[in-house]
Amino acid sequence: MELTADYRQRAGSPVALKFVGQLGDAVNFIAKRPTACPVYIWLEGKEFRKWVLKDFPVSVFFRLADDAAITLEAMYAQRMNIAGRLPKTIE
Repeated sequence: MELTADYRQRAGSPVALKFVGQLGDAVNFIAKRPTACPVYIWLEGKEFRKWVLKDFPVSVFFRLADDAAITLEAMYAQRMNIAGRLPKTIE
């Protein structure tokens, strides 16, 4: 919740809590069914997938590692070069 403190002050607690709820729902969905999310881009032989939050201009980008781990990053994704913000070197 600390990460949403500034947003909560600007937008109000109901909006911030809705954001946290939608982000939590997205992470749970990705954990259960990662391949149900569309591939956004291929970089260095790795596929990055994304899930868009319903009511916010934020997308959760992730890739599946060889050991079935999931690497997540949530980004503000409105009119932005997302591919340019993804990691340049992929382990």
